[in-house]
Amino acid sequence: MTRWLQARCPTASQELQLACRAQHFRRWEIPRSSFPMTRPGYLTWRSKQKSQAAARISELLAASSIQPAIPASSRERVAALIRKENLGADPETQVLEDVACLVFLDDQFDDFEKKPDIDEDKIIGILRKTWGKMTDEGREIALKMELGDRAKILSSLLSTHDFELVASRTLTPKAWAFVSSAATDTYTKQRNDAMYSAITLRPRILRDVAATDMSTAILGHDMRMPIFCSPTAMAGLVHPDGERAIGRACKVAGIAQCVSTSASVPLADVVAAIDNHPSPEPPFQVPVFFQLYINRDREASRKLLQAALQCGIKALFVTVDAPIPGKREADERVQTGETYTSPLSGASASDVDTKGGGIGRIMGNYIDASVTWEDIPWLRSCVPGLPIVLKGVQTCEDAMMARDAGVDGIVISNHGGRSLDTAPSTILVLLEIHRNCPDIFTSLDVLIDGGITRGTDIFKALCLGAKAVGIGRGCLYALNYGYQGVLKYIGILRDELETTMKMCGVTRLDQLHPGYLNTLAVDHLIPQCIPLATCMMGIY
Repeated sequence: MTRWLQARCPTASQELQLACRAQHFRRWEIPRSSFPMTRPGYLTWRSKQKSQAAARISELLAASSIQPAIPASSRERVAALIRKENLGADPETQVLEDVACLVFLDDQFDDFEKKPDIDEDKIIGILRKTWGKMTDEGREIALKMELGDRAKILSSLLSTHDFELVASRTLTPKAWAFVSSAATDTYTKQRNDAMYSAITLRPRILRDVAATDMSTAILGHDMRMPIFCSPTAMAGLVHPDGERAIGRACKVAGIAQCVSTSASVPLADVVAAIDNHPSPEPPFQVPVFFQLYINRDREASRKLLQAALQCGIKALFVTVDAPIPGKREADERVQTGETYTSPLSGASASDVDTKGGGIGRIMGNYIDASVTWEDIPWLRSCVPGLPIVLKGVQTCEDAMMARDAGVDGIVISNHGGRSLDTAPSTILVLLEIHRNCPDIFTSLDVLIDGGITRGTDIFKALCLGAKAVGIGRGCLYALNYGYQGVLKYIGILRDELETTMKMCGVTRLDQLHPGYLNTLAVDHLIPQCIPLATCMMGIY
């Protein structure tokens, strides 16, 4: 108890120190079993317990021979703290509550978790309640706590792969299945990762790399580094703060967040969380982008976009690589019978249906599979003046059609391998565009996501013309640790990118070009682009 008080409040008053040590004084005299095993019974037991401890300690302090004598005001203050009066309004009482929660997580949770009548959902509920009782200061300490074999201390994680390993061991089975799953045999997901390592670097030497600048701009908005958080669904499955925590981390890191139509919290809440979070020094304004799945009910999509505009979004990302949800078998196998709801899309469904569908399939049932290039003017009319980005381009032909359709950017993406298995890895699509139609890079902003886990991956994508890279799953793995986890994850990638730049003799992003790469190992995998006129005829 004293250790956690010291961590939470090193300058604690004498009264707070006494209350902390004495709040459970002679607790055994009022056993829990003497009250009904109900919620009201529990509350009555805790109230009587606190009142008795406060009274006994006050009596002992009054009778103490300690000199100088403890004044009556101090004795009453200790008793009031033990009774937890004005909880939420009294800073010292809240410190005491934080300490109690930290002690529970550190000393009691392991045994509590092993009780035979405690199932996973109840454990999660208890952790959510404990988290809700704590202040931001208390939560920050809790995130750094060693939790036995279940999770490593955040400071011990050295690579993005460490976050994935911890998530695989600590997320609920359903959350892990949803976040990590990919389509059918997962070849595309695996190749997203593997193809980056097949492309090697060509470092240059004897250049002054003492100072580096990673700043860039996406869709006219300045970024401190060429990274953005890709839209991901239902982040609340990983952490109660969900997309809000991701947004706070993006603000501090100086990068953009793209919020999904299938977010677990309202867009307005995400924007408010960002606005209310302390600004970094020096202050840096970061944009919030919004991702849209077009609803079969077009009016519903139009109203959703109107609401998003009122929240101040700076660009619209339209997902085009998932006209229907992909088949993610790992997600489908884990069924809990729970109902999942996205407040933005309005989608709500149980994870048990006649097909045994996973969250992705059943929450995507509203998506309009009839969307075509002819719908882009309609999108323009919904968000006048706002940049439109097509997310999910997987061929050079579609990149050219996107350019000619007048969109402002594309994201080379295969949905993290979650939509169509054996679709090409995204870095190969980027190389395909660079080889067949390089003018695309001067016509619109080209972004890319999928398989990016190292700073060297980012460097390679930028050398091939990408303006920035998106991180999707990685942000969810990091969200396991809340806001601080996402911030550290981004920081790891930033440091690795800076190291790669210096090692290759580069100080600014505008110095990057394909000459820093050796792509011979994958060149034979790059198809020749089909003539655009043939594409427009609808033959291919």
